[in-house]
Order: sequence, then structure tokens, then C-alpha cells
Amino acid sequence: MRRPTILLAVAALVAGSLTACSAAAAELTVLGPWTGGEEQAFRAMFHGFETEENVHIDYTGTPAVNEVLQADVQKGQPPDVAVLSSPGELARYAASGDLRKITGSVDVSDGEYSQQWRTLLKLGTNDLYAVPVKADLKSIVWFDPKVSSKMDSWQQLLDFTAKSAAGGPRTWCLGMEAYSTSGWPGTDWIEDILLHQSGPSVYQDWATGQLAWNSDPVRAAWQTWGQLLDAQDKPGDQQAMRNAALLTYFGDAGGKMFDQHPGCLLEHQGSFTTGTYPTTAERGRDYDFFPFPTIASQVPQSYEVSVNLAGLFTDNPLARKLMAYLAGARAQGVWPARPGGTAFSVNREVLNAGVYRDPVSTRIAGVLAQADHLCLDASDVMPAEMSDAFSRAILEYLGDPGRLDAILTGLDDVRSGLSAKGRLSVPCG
Repeated sequence: MRRPTILLAVAALVAGSLTACSAAAAELTVLGPWTGGEEQAFRAMFHGFETEENVHIDYTGTPAVNEVLQADVQKGQPPDVAVLSSPGELARYAASGDLRKITGSVDVSDGEYSQQWRTLLKLGTNDLYAVPVKADLKSIVWFDPKVSSKMDSWQQLLDFTAKSAAGGPRTWCLGMEAYSTSGWPGTDWIEDILLHQSGPSVYQDWATGQLAWNSDPVRAAWQTWGQLLDAQDKPGDQQAMRNAALLTYFGDAGGKMFDQHPGCLLEHQGSFTTGTYPTTAERGRDYDFFPFPTIASQVPQSYEVSVNLAGLFTDNPLARKLMAYLAGARAQGVWPARPGGTAFSVNREVLNAGVYRDPVSTRIAGVLAQADHLCLDASDVMPAEMSDAFSRAILEYLGDPGRLDAILTGLDDVRSGLSAKGRLSVPCG
């Protein structure tokens, strides 16, 4: 007599299990470079998507994102979505067929993204492949308005730098130490000088491997940087300054501007660097920026930018929906709106929504979203082997400027050994 009761109970349990399974959240895997506080900020961008779509996003953050992604792709187990800081690396996955096209699935209309950004997101093809997660403005110089002022020309910058040799604090806050990537802050110097001395076309040819490191424009950029650094010290003190830069962690360099007796007055660094400044320092009052000045009169005002791009690596329909969600103004505005944040969106609607909390941040966001002449960081466009060699060359040059010829020859040797296949080529400026 108990058997029907037992069967009914079992049936009820099975039905309940099926209901629970149908309500269980789907799962997506996302790989990115952020950990700690930045990871929390990135997670906040897709929290609304998880709720609306009843999906759990399993995010893995690692500084070795390129290496992890490469291994996962080789095993045939890529994440649904990966975020890379190197557009060049993402372009190589597009060329190999591992990166999925998102044309038709993701809207990057003119109302939200400028024509230049829509072109960049195609990674040198006719199809849309990437979504910008956050961007940084480079080609800027930070200063304390109470100590110095904005400079509109290269000559003003040279004259101001030369005053350091007569006494007082050094002009430039310099730090090249960055663990396994030491030297990269110096690559930004060479890139900016080349861009503002020889123009976007020459810069683009060099970034894509078409122009030799031993060429006159590239050599001139290195020499110009060396002359600028030498100008701030007496001849006997110049190498000591370079050695100090080699030993200073890049994230500590700019903080010297805020010492009671400033150790330096200007920092050439991207918009993210304000996150390393003292929390008591107020944007606009204690620090501001001016554009890196053009060096040659015929060169237009241009800006170097870096960007973290999300790419789709599986055919999961939910992953496509996530890409579309990340491109929209709702998600794009989350990270920039966080208090004390240093993240910027290139989405025009975010700029116009008033999420940026101060005039300095609003100006940065305006350049990123609306400027006519934007060029991707050349190191992010180059193959990893070339970019790594570039960073090491910076360290060698600071250690012994007299070896410039040998250093450039060595860089050309690396360049000549790399395949041109899959290289990112997008308009600059």
C-alpha cells in the first residue's frame, strides 16, 4: 500500500529537480588582465547582464592574460570572452580564425562611437571584432598648477627643462622599473616624440614594421629624448639621473611631485597614473595636464592612446549578447563613475551623461571619445617579441646612450625576423 505513495514522492522530487535545473543560471567564462580593485570594477560592468540574463560569469583575472589565452586556445578550450590590452595580439587571433566576428551582433553606431574608433574595432578588416572596455589617454604631461604651468610648445618645454640644470628639483619624474616589463614607460616617450616630430603617417609605418628602427625619423626620436633628459642636469650629473630612473618603480615616480620639497615637476604618463598619486591630491587643484606639444610645425596635434579590447572566442549566443551589452552606454559608464576611478570610456553617450566627476577627467574623456587624431600605442600594435625588445632597448639606452647605433641595429634584427602576417594595420590620426 505504500508503494504508490513512494512513487508519488519520487515523481515530486524529480519534478522539483527539473524545475530547479531549468532555473539554474547559465555560465560564461571571461578572461582579463585585472585583479584586486580593478577586477571588482570590471565585474560591476557586467553585473546587470548577469541579473537580466540569469547567467553567472566566471571571470579569471591574471597579469599573464596573453600567455593564458594562448594556452587555452591551443588546447581548444578558449574562454567565451577575453579582454586584452594589446590590440595587436587580438588582431592575430582574428587572422588565425580563433576570434569571432561580431558584425551584426554588436552595435557601435555613430551616436556612441566616433568613426575612428569604429574603424579601430575592426582590427584592420571589414568586420567588427572588438569592444572597448576602457581606454587611457597618453600624449599628456602632468604638472602641479601651484608650481608650474601648462606649456604650449616644445621650445617652452625645453626651456623649462633646462632651468633644472641651474638648481632646484629635476623637471621630469622618471621611473622605468616595472618588474618583467621594465622599460615600457620609456617606450611611450619614443612613441610620443616620433608622433609629434614626424607625424601620424611615419608613426604608423614604424608601428606596423614598415619603417626601420635605423631610419632617420626613429633615430631622431631617440636622440631628441636623450637631449631633453640631458638638459635638466649638469654634464657630470646626467648619467646619475638616468641610473636613478632605471631603479625607480614607474608607479612611484610621479608621487615625488607632491613632496613638501618636490623631487620633480612634470610627469609624462598616461591618464591611469593619477591612481598612483596621493589620495589627498585633488584633480585640478593639485594636478592637471597639458597635451604633449608638437615638435614640428607641420604635424597636427595627435594623441597616443591605449585600450583594453574584449573579443569573442566561442559561438555561445549568450557570449554574443554579453559583447553587445559591454558596448552599450549602460555598461560603459559603470567603471568611469566609480569614486576615485581612473577608467575612461570612448563611448560618446557616457561622455555626455556627466559621469565624470571633475573637469580634468571630463577633458580626458572628451579627447578619447571625440579627438580627430588618435593613434594606438605602437607597443600594443607590435608583435610581443618586438614590444619586449623595445622595452629592453630603453633600459640599454639609459644605461649607455653612446650605444644607440648598436641598439637600433639590434631592434632591426628582431624586426626582420618577424612575419608580417596577422599584423594589425589601422589608420593613425
